[in-house]
Amino acid sequence: MNIALTRKAPALLLMLLAALGLLSVPGGPLFAGESSQSSAGVVAPELTGDSWLNLPKGSRLSIAILKGRVTIVHFWTFGCINCKRNLPAYSRWWKRFADKGVVVIGIHTPETEAERDPANVAKKVKELGIGYPVLLDAEHQNWNRWQQRIWPAIYLIDKQGRVRYLWEGELEYQNAGGEAKMTRLIVELLKGQ
Repeated sequence: MNIALTRKAPALLLMLLAALGLLSVPGGPLFAGESSQSSAGVVAPELTGDSWLNLPKGSRLSIAILKGRVTIVHFWTFGCINCKRNLPAYSRWWKRFADKGVVVIGIHTPETEAERDPANVAKKVKELGIGYPVLLDAEHQNWNRWQQRIWPAIYLIDKQGRVRYLWEGELEYQNAGGEAKMTRLIVELLKGQ
């Protein structure tokens, strides 16, 4: 057996699966930031959980409450470098579009035990300068409801509460231009397109 071919076999298999559309490549957009065939137009799963940061005590957000507004939901965890690289884009969207009715929600789903501790998450949210609402998803309830696969993932939800776009991975991985693409899509959703 050719040893060089044996070493390349896993990579070739992954490339074949991605080319056939049976696998999305982590770190890049699904369908170049366009509608994900598996999620476009699907009603966004309702958020679950009562542990929120950056909301008044006892307050919570829900997809139902946010109907009529464009909503950006992103899954992240504070120990993930790919997640950290996307945080500035979320903050820019939050600042740029808040007066237009856009809501940004971070869903913090832990990967490690340290990330599961609410005090650690609150400390990191403050250190990282995150001002928008963050839902703590310590038991992965939202992760499972949204059928998450990787960190980070960004969903754009239209005014009717439907998932319109999904981006998995870093927005600027290999100069993908994800922030600009998603910004354009947010503007389109605000116009009702």
